Amino acid sequence: MFSQLNWGKPQTWHQTISSKESTILERAISISFFAGLTALCAQIAFSVPWTPVPYTFQTFAVLATGVYLRRNDAFISGCLYLLVGALGAPVFAEGGSQLFDSGKLIASGGYLMAFPFASALVAEGLDRSRSAGVADIKAQLICWTLAMIPVYVIGTIWLAESYSVDFAQAYEWGVEPFLVWDLGKIVVMALVTTKLWSYSQPEN
Repeated sequence: MFSQLNWGKPQTWHQTISSKESTILERAISISFFAGLTALCAQIAFSVPWTPVPYTFQTFAVLATGVYLRRNDAFISGCLYLLVGALGAPVFAEGGSQLFDSGKLIASGGYLMAFPFASALVAEGLDRSRSAGVADIKAQLICWTLAMIPVYVIGTIWLAESYSVDFAQAYEWGVEPFLVWDLGKIVVMALVTTKLWSYSQPEN
């Protein structure tokens, strides 16, 4: 498995993991790995008094999923993460093991439901770069930016519904405090994918 992966060149790993020549087993392993990474990063969390939404590294893993996997696989990985949590595994922030509470989506559920779409959008930008053989910076920047829109919009709408507050209050809780936090993750990852990674076709 992953016989083409050059462990000594991490800047080319993304080409092997996202390769169209990957076997079904290799794809399944990659999809499961990144679902697990999202669950792990969700545990790196801390709460603050000015928002009911905890700060986590979940979005880092969500973006990384899109960075390494092809679009459809990235989407499936996000869905797998949600499915495992919905079945009761403690994969959500701070060990949370419920996606639904009393038949209703939990307050942060809007953000969670948008994660597969965010990963898929990031993957689209990286897929374009790999197809071109060079870092398509414009495509990546567009997809990095678009990726967070469904997370913020869907998450804020549901947060407002869950706490019976208006959209402005939900925005103040669920988006405003995280803009710099999420931008920092995006900038770091975008610098890596556009400046450090290789997109040239690997030698056979």
